[in-house]
Amino acid sequence: MKIFIVAISLFTFIISNNVKLSKTSFESKDNRSEKKWNNDFVGLWVNEDKNTRGITKCEITFSDNQYAVQMWGSCTPKDCDMGKNNADGIEEGVSKFELLWDSNFAESFVTYELMGGKLKMTNKRSYKDNSGRQGFTIVEYFIKE
Repeated sequence: MKIFIVAISLFTFIISNNVKLSKTSFESKDNRSEKKWNNDFVGLWVNEDKNTRGITKCEITFSDNQYAVQMWGSCTPKDCDMGKNNADGIEEGVSKFELLWDSNFAESFVTYELMGGKLKMTNKRSYKDNSGRQGFTIVEYFIKE
């Protein structure tokens, strides 16, 4: 009962003295540069399977409010640079995002997901070169260097 009386007294004081409460003191600013993006994605990720015939490493950076992903595939005598791809329009704090990698002969829809300190990469590949090759899905895990 005493709390109710105190609350009513405080409310009456605010109204009678024209005390203005600042709206901004209770709301967060909607400023993209202040958003807390998931920086756990950022870094150089190396496939935990040293003998993979797929993606060997992946570098993820963040700038201009988007993730930039560069991947390398298993090739001889050195890994093939698959280029860079940008992921924009990603919600802050996400634990996974997706990118479409398009080459002349195939498309790869890749999901990047943080799981237990590792990067889980799910690659759904389809061929568009009329070669008759079947598409496939492969899941690989990466550790941060």
